[in-house]
Amino acid sequence: MAPPNFGPPDYSIPQRYMNRTPPPEGADTNTRAYLIFFSYMLTCFGISVFIIQRILKKNAVLQKSTTASQPPSQHVWLFSALAAGSLLTTWSFMVRYFNMSYKTWLMWRSYYELDPHHRHWGLWLKETSLFREAWELVVVGNARYWWSHQIFFFALGLGLYMEQKGIRRGVKYSWAFMLLGQIVAISFATNLFLLTLLLSPPTPSQPTSRIQRSSWLGPWLVNLGSVLATAIPAFLLADDHYWHHSTDFLPLLLIPHVALLVMPFARVFAPARLLPDNSVAFDNKVYSYMWALTIGNAGLMTLKTTYAAVFYGGFQGILNALMEHPAVSSIGFDVIFCWVTWFCWYSTQGEEIRSVARERSDRVGDMYADDRAGITIKSNGLDGDVRRR
Repeated sequence: MAPPNFGPPDYSIPQRYMNRTPPPEGADTNTRAYLIFFSYMLTCFGISVFIIQRILKKNAVLQKSTTASQPPSQHVWLFSALAAGSLLTTWSFMVRYFNMSYKTWLMWRSYYELDPHHRHWGLWLKETSLFREAWELVVVGNARYWWSHQIFFFALGLGLYMEQKGIRRGVKYSWAFMLLGQIVAISFATNLFLLTLLLSPPTPSQPTSRIQRSSWLGPWLVNLGSVLATAIPAFLLADDHYWHHSTDFLPLLLIPHVALLVMPFARVFAPARLLPDNSVAFDNKVYSYMWALTIGNAGLMTLKTTYAAVFYGGFQGILNALMEHPAVSSIGFDVIFCWVTWFCWYSTQGEEIRSVARERSDRVGDMYADDRAGITIKSNGLDGDVRRR
């Protein structure tokens, strides 16, 4: 049962717990419910295996390569550990949520004298919308929404990063990461994607007859739509109107989920001519604006939810909300792992970028010094003729 004071004032027991009817005699209450639940679990497992197999394959190919640069092993182990930690943490709470949901359902169903020693899992799954129930639990309440609203923006950040970096590295199954993030955990999918990036070194640029132009019509427009379709519902869900009107709540909640999957699945099913590649410089400029829009909206949303949560229950209320219910804990630790993951990514990759920049700078300086000293160099790489500058 939900703990006291978990929601706003005037919160009442959901109607789905108040109006119960016994199942008709002879009705099949299990097959469809079991099929949906176990299909969901198999999808989670299957996509995880799909991505991990490709990570292992990339690692094996990279180990055998004599030309590609190897990522630091400590970085690979770091993001592997973060992926495992995020999965174990979020889903240990998710299993506890399933158990609490069943016990809550059984408590309200006890009016019909169901035997508590018999597992009525089929009837529970039939009468409980786990997706809607979980999101109602993590959204309803100012302190709870302080945690859960952040996951919208971390999912959006993953989508933008996959489009900005993943496509250039040849990662063509971005749909798997986004779908995995939505059905398992965003932090788990993010760590697997960053591992994939580490093991997908940039390919050397090849001469091509096709000139990349800067176009105002391209995939970035769809990604801009995803930014708006995620940020706007995140702001609206902070309004307690949606906490008490489930018919308005669920469609608004589904908008970001659907919007963030449009571009990844378009990469799979849409013809390539509909997704033209822009120049790298143009894409970087466009994505810099979208990142600014995303981070700016996330900052405003954090200020808004922090003010509401602190006004309602103080900073202690925000901390207490994290462990108030297993569903909130699952989302809360997903958010925490997202913060840790991105901090580690920019810490490690920022160091690599600075190292490469210094190496290139030193190399240019050495070449310039060699030229000034009149060091002999080969006129080309094919013969032994030498000349002096």
